[in-house]
Amino acid sequence: MNLVRTLCISALILFTSSCATRQVQTLASLPLPDHQGGNCCWQALQQLEISYGKEHYKLTGALARTGEGVTLVLFDPFGRRLLSIHKKGEKLDTYRSPELPEGLPERFLLASSMLVWWPSADWQQTLAAEGPWRVDNTADERVLRNGEMKIIRVSYSPGSSTVVDGMSGNTVNEGAVVLQHEYQALTIKIITQRIDMLAPVTVSSGSFDREASSTSVDLSKRESK
Repeated sequence: MNLVRTLCISALILFTSSCATRQVQTLASLPLPDHQGGNCCWQALQQLEISYGKEHYKLTGALARTGEGVTLVLFDPFGRRLLSIHKKGEKLDTYRSPELPEGLPERFLLASSMLVWWPSADWQQTLAAEGPWRVDNTADERVLRNGEMKIIRVSYSPGSSTVVDGMSGNTVNEGAVVLQHEYQALTIKIITQRIDMLAPVTVSSGSFDREASSTSVDLSKRESK
């Protein structure tokens, strides 16, 4: 009886530890900065090259930070929407296509985008009282850590102001940014093609989806020529 109890307790500990590790590695337990902050407000059109395991994806992304929240939309090369997620406060509204890999959760993709493009000061303020999470900066890198574990490394172009300031009008000229997961076979290369700086007013996420989709289709046509 004692052996059975010991085995059950051990299995429970392993299961709990596994769940906690997954929560960390998928960024599910990572607190996110507020949508309003140091460099609000803007919207950006981006090209993403995602390598996940043995699969490779080329997507168009549209990311916006406005007075009404954060919106991320991803499209395939034919302009079909694969993902849209809108965050305001702690509320998340999401759409996910079955074609998007299961190993790329919606919140993970949003958190990764915010990790890359939000000002360092926003992250420092958010994580100051949040236990093991922290973001360390060097001249051209950001590293997300949980305790001593390196979870994600973001590499910017040498001399990039985005490392400290986040998304700005200079980002288009600073080249590609590469996000590397330290525990999963996941790399995301991001090239920002256009940035529109916005006044802090309400922007309809529906109209943002439509504009981004239209631009995505145009880009696909140009690439196919």
